[in-house]
Amino acid sequence: MFLSKQPENSFSLVSRKLNLSNKLSNMKFGKTFESYLTTEWRQQYMNYSELKAMIYKAVQECPSTRNASNALVLQYFQNFERIFFARLHEELLRVQNFYAQKIAEARRKLYIIVQQLKARTSTTSKHGPSTRNLPLACTEFYLSLIMLQNFQSLNYTAFRKICKKYDKNLKSDMGGFWFEEYVTIAPFAQDKELQSMIGQVEELYTVHFTKGDRAKAMDKLRVPPLGQSIPPSKIFMAGMVLGLCIVSTAIVIISLYYIHNQLDVITIIAQLYRGPIASSLATFLFALNVYVWQNKGVNHVLIFNIDLRNHLSAAAFLEVASIVGYIVTMSMVFFIHYKEFEVDTPYYFPVLCIILPFLMLVNPTPIMNRRARMWILRMIGRILGAPFYKVVFPDFWMADQLTSLTVCMVDYYQLIRFYYRYCRGKANVFEFEPDTWITLIRCLPSWFRLSQCLRRYYDNDYKKRKFILNTIKYFINIIVVIASTIVMETNHNYDSMFDNPWIWFYISMSVISTIYSTAWDFLSDFGLFKVWKGENIFLRNHLVYSKWFYYYIMTLNVLIRFAWSLEMYLIYFDYVSAFNAKTISSFLEILRRFFWNFIRLENEHLNNVGEFRATRDIYLHTISMTDLNDDDKKLS
Repeated sequence: MFLSKQPENSFSLVSRKLNLSNKLSNMKFGKTFESYLTTEWRQQYMNYSELKAMIYKAVQECPSTRNASNALVLQYFQNFERIFFARLHEELLRVQNFYAQKIAEARRKLYIIVQQLKARTSTTSKHGPSTRNLPLACTEFYLSLIMLQNFQSLNYTAFRKICKKYDKNLKSDMGGFWFEEYVTIAPFAQDKELQSMIGQVEELYTVHFTKGDRAKAMDKLRVPPLGQSIPPSKIFMAGMVLGLCIVSTAIVIISLYYIHNQLDVITIIAQLYRGPIASSLATFLFALNVYVWQNKGVNHVLIFNIDLRNHLSAAAFLEVASIVGYIVTMSMVFFIHYKEFEVDTPYYFPVLCIILPFLMLVNPTPIMNRRARMWILRMIGRILGAPFYKVVFPDFWMADQLTSLTVCMVDYYQLIRFYYRYCRGKANVFEFEPDTWITLIRCLPSWFRLSQCLRRYYDNDYKKRKFILNTIKYFINIIVVIASTIVMETNHNYDSMFDNPWIWFYISMSVISTIYSTAWDFLSDFGLFKVWKGENIFLRNHLVYSKWFYYYIMTLNVLIRFAWSLEMYLIYFDYVSAFNAKTISSFLEILRRFFWNFIRLENEHLNNVGEFRATRDIYLHTISMTDLNDDDKKLS
């Protein structure tokens, strides 16, 4: 017997909003419909906007009674009526079939959860690996049921609204008749099983995981309202910190302008702050990534395997990026104007760019987005232990980001080495020459990805060839790093860079790596070149962004992939120093990764759409009745 009192969930919120929208214009409902639908199921919803366009087009193209007989006009509307309601039948059939499929899946999942909960009460399987996932499995299953309930409510309302629109615009009553005749008696509209399953999950969670505390259970199962706006306080904080960051950045730029003739000071500032500036820029660009994903309907929350109830908005990421940027820029202000602050030496200030962000990240107190910080630390731990953990999308996505921050990682190492030498009073404190550790650090991101690919090859029985090909890509990257190190260590023995025989090995491996990586970006990561003719040539059938955006990113990706050749050119002809050339290429790589993130996440999102996957998959081993009987015998 289920608890009779039902909590307010996202379905009730949607219902209230839809009831309100009945008093508003149909255009308002169209926007409401788009904002509340589940993006991964978009193709399974009733196509409200297209049906509305059909009605408007029929009215506009209706023959005028001045130029045509009444019989001709009547025949025109009869033909449209036949076409329109045939289309409505198709839409209703698609909605009904998808709803029936999801209800059947829900029955199977609920059965598995119930059996697992029964097994959980036995001492033999109480601490089994799959039972530890039961609370999370229940919350995700509950979320999927709420989404299906929203699907049911939105489609029912959409059919009712489009039928009313038909009657209003064509001065007919066939729309209302068709709605009563087909939609009101449709199985998806009359289904009560879904609400029963929602109540059953609520009771199961209350009994098994919160010891009968229903309020606590509903807090855990709480589903955030779909289409909820960002809290004003969060927008205010993000705007305030961003403003401080902009002001401090302007002060840094003005200060650097007035000391631009002090080349030794500028060089020291660049060497100490290049890494922190690059990491701050990458954080800002990721906040912009999140903003675009949210506006374009790319479900990054699901892709990153984050709980929908506790994810960060783009404003939260902007706030974090602004805080990091503010720390870096204010450190630079203090470094440049240390005499005005009556400080003996400016070299105390760059260390703030290491200590403060690190303390923000590892802070164990429940402030400053603790869940997100712990998620990042878990991802870092899984990357470091890549061969020993099952690899999922967030793991290799994070490792991919590190491959674009290699120079940034080297800069942080050199900054730490600088302070080690500075505190020990060594003479070479201001020498930022490469050493063995730098070579190792440059190889680490590619090693992380290589080990992840090998682990995926081990764990998966399909696409093994793809994982091996990806492994080869990162193995070549490691060879490129080693070759470049040999070139740097042996260049002093030759009059010219191109007199060094190792340079040709480095160039050849770099060309192979660049072509290989670019092809992998286009074919695998972006999922492009699926269409070879027509409007979407070289792209694919389903696109989230404008077509020009894909061609722009493809071109930019190729150009920046070959940035190492520009770096060699600038160094060889002494246009810029090796440090400045590396700075240019490293910032270009961060920009490339920023655009790469858009298409990579979109491709993963479209994969989820193709599989109608709207919630996280929590693994639970199916328990057969035989297993339960065996457990009962052992306990008896």
